[in-house]
Amino acid sequence: MVPIIFSAFVSLAVLPLDFPQKAAQEESTPHYLYKVVSIEAWKASQGEKSLKLSADDQTFIHLSREDQLERITSKYWAKASEYVVLRLDASKLPGKMVYEANPGGASKYYHLYDGSIPLEAISESKVIKK
Repeated sequence: MVPIIFSAFVSLAVLPLDFPQKAAQEESTPHYLYKVVSIEAWKASQGEKSLKLSADDQTFIHLSREDQLERITSKYWAKASEYVVLRLDASKLPGKMVYEANPGGASKYYHLYDGSIPLEAISESKVIKK
């Protein structure tokens, strides 16, 4: 398992101790969300207007918060020799953002319906090689 760390992010340590973090996550979309894609999808997207997505993202586009990345990569990308983690500016994502559980699941994630990921929404990309 390869830990993914983006060092320039706002620390939650500056929040008051009584800050209702769960409620805040449900009320407003974070400034940055993350998308993990195959190296092939990333390469195929270069020079395009929007990110090339897999069949898994046809109903809605799966996104996550930074604190969910390790779980996502260890569950879905464990066998991949390399993949790309994208940090997205959520304000540049067209479509309807919904914070909800995956079908049949309990953990909540951000899903983008009727949208796309314009390359201009990508603020950072990181190739992970194992």
